[in-house]
Amino acid sequence: MADESGACEVVVGFDGSVHAMQALDWALDEAELRGSPLVLCHAWQWPYQGVAPELEEAGRRSLHEAAQHVLAHGAECARQRTAGVAVRPESQEGSAAERLTELSAGAELLVLGSRGLGRLARVPVGSVAAHVAMHARCPVIVVRGAGALPRPAEATPVVAVVDASPAAQSALSFAAREAELRQLPLKIVYPGAEGEEAPGAVLGRSSARDPVERAAAVVQERRPDVLTHPENPLAPPPEALREAAQEARLLVVGAAHPAFGSVAQWLLYNAVCPIAVVPPAR
Repeated sequence: MADESGACEVVVGFDGSVHAMQALDWALDEAELRGSPLVLCHAWQWPYQGVAPELEEAGRRSLHEAAQHVLAHGAECARQRTAGVAVRPESQEGSAAERLTELSAGAELLVLGSRGLGRLARVPVGSVAAHVAMHARCPVIVVRGAGALPRPAEATPVVAVVDASPAAQSALSFAAREAELRQLPLKIVYPGAEGEEAPGAVLGRSSARDPVERAAAVVQERRPDVLTHPENPLAPPPEALREAAQEARLLVVGAAHPAFGSVAQWLLYNAVCPIAVVPPAR
């Protein structure tokens, strides 16, 4: 959704957890870089069934007040950390995953923490983040880890995974824009599939261009200021993706709708860096 000025919004899911605070920091960066307003979304649900009506009413009222407190705290944190971003808090009773998915239809970008309150430490990605990344209509960044994101001393790259999914081209375009906005190099990786020859080997026997070279040529044509680093990893796909994530500031992959693409799903649950999942172009 665009605000009154016509600028598309960056939406961040916020529940007050340490992961949500980390996502808020990332979302503020995105909003500042894009000149976009920020929507701070908090959804809450009454979790009990069969409670006496008078107790349920009191309980819902208490949960609503707590939700308003969480939202006000998040909005205040956002306004203290930036003076140039308009912040709009939004609270709603209902499923957080469903509400965030609804908001994605009119948003430029949606940012989430990897887990919410009450999630076990061994769970890499919470159910809300997994659902929204799979069903959102706009790119979704899932910010991995706990605590503040360190600012690397060196210019760590944005990494785009070029695969065979319908959203690969959209993912490449999104990654190139992120690299340009953040003034970071763009690394392009084609992990292939189990048993598949490296693209360079295929290129030696064919006039077809390497998929990584094709992707780099597209970026250089559309965004000539972005420094690209094509790479054909020799390691099998899981190891190649794991290596790419080790050095990435952000790892970008396409979501293969209607089923979640295997590469995107693997990265969401295994990579150690923030992940952007990009749907196919509408």
